[in-house]
Amino acid sequence: MIGGSGPSGPEIIRPGLFRIEAAFSRSGHPENTFRTLHVAGTNGKGSTASFACDILRRLPLGPIGLYTSPHLVAPEERVRVDGKMISPRALRDGFRAADRLSPAGDPLTWFEKMTWSAADWFRRKRVRIVVMEAGLGGRWDATSACRPVVSVITNVGYDHRELLGKTIGKIAAEKAGILREGVPLVTGRLRPAARAVVLRCARGLGCGAWELGRTFEWKAHRDGTFSVSLPGLDLDRLRVGMDGGFQRDNAAVALAASWLLASGEGIGPAAFAAAAAKALPVSRWPGRWCPLPLRKNAGAWVDGGHNEDAASALANEISGVPPWGGGRRLVALWSMLSDKDVAGYLRNLGRHFDGIVAYPLSHPRGAGQEALAKACAKQGIACRLAGDFPKGWRIARRWAGKRGVVLVCGSLAVAGDAYRHRVGFVD
Repeated sequence: MIGGSGPSGPEIIRPGLFRIEAAFSRSGHPENTFRTLHVAGTNGKGSTASFACDILRRLPLGPIGLYTSPHLVAPEERVRVDGKMISPRALRDGFRAADRLSPAGDPLTWFEKMTWSAADWFRRKRVRIVVMEAGLGGRWDATSACRPVVSVITNVGYDHRELLGKTIGKIAAEKAGILREGVPLVTGRLRPAARAVVLRCARGLGCGAWELGRTFEWKAHRDGTFSVSLPGLDLDRLRVGMDGGFQRDNAAVALAASWLLASGEGIGPAAFAAAAAKALPVSRWPGRWCPLPLRKNAGAWVDGGHNEDAASALANEISGVPPWGGGRRLVALWSMLSDKDVAGYLRNLGRHFDGIVAYPLSHPRGAGQEALAKACAKQGIACRLAGDFPKGWRIARRWAGKRGVVLVCGSLAVAGDAYRHRVGFVD
């Protein structure tokens, strides 16, 4: 495995595009051999990117690349061409080459090495279009050194405030840093403060904007399908394979961005509609509100959301009649990073649990047991402590009982623990 023990690799964040741009320049500009559908936002980036990639793969556009972060089990998950991960050997070779390209005295960060390796791999595989997820923010993210054909901002919420800013407006400005002159923008449902900032940036750069809820919208049907009205195209009775009502917003944003890109490539409405109808039911994004794979994990679900907005969306899914049915005990196997809003995460979600098993992440920024237990006590939630994920799993399973459900949640690092210890792989 390349990098550190955590799901994101060593987290050394140094703002600026100088290093990655210098590495690109010294290697013949691999980033100029493809164009990106660039996805930024606080929540929903990975799911939106997965939907978009699966739609585009079903169109006559050549091989489609996908670049995402973080990974759950192995870093090769981040770089794919037509669904196939880069090989471990190719990624190791990419990192070695990236090391040699680092500017003197200012070496590339781990994420910059990963981004260069991905761009070089896409060049080698003759990829023309890459769905690329921003790692953090947008303005100084290494992915912003690539060339977008469509920019996407899924939403803007409170996260990474120590790096992106303390207000929604400041965070939105960082996300809007992905915009480029004349490149169209697609947005999800933005808070008013975020929308004002993003649209002001878009107008200043001459970026036409399609907004969910204004330019395009979706409508649910009783049979579980939904219809989407896009400029120049109506898509009827689509099914989404990912669980969660919030995934319809993500799917609609992906459809809008993909249609903008595909129509610019000469793809007609009929071909696009057929691709969308085939892609959405089969698109998956591991670790995001889904059952934990394998028969031995029956009755366990996982969700990697880690901020208050994600927790509120999760609360909506498990209130009323959850996907596993009503009347079953629900125990959370939970941990978080120390720089996240632990109390905010539990504020609307905690009351839906019959109990929480808290454990510390083996991560440099993992929250300690004491902080996790204190947050549970403040919400009046029954809590048991475990020293690590395997011990927590055993406690949670016993507590939930044979008919109960264990929900692994609180961080993508927690989701990574679930896949590493209970599954062993990510498709």
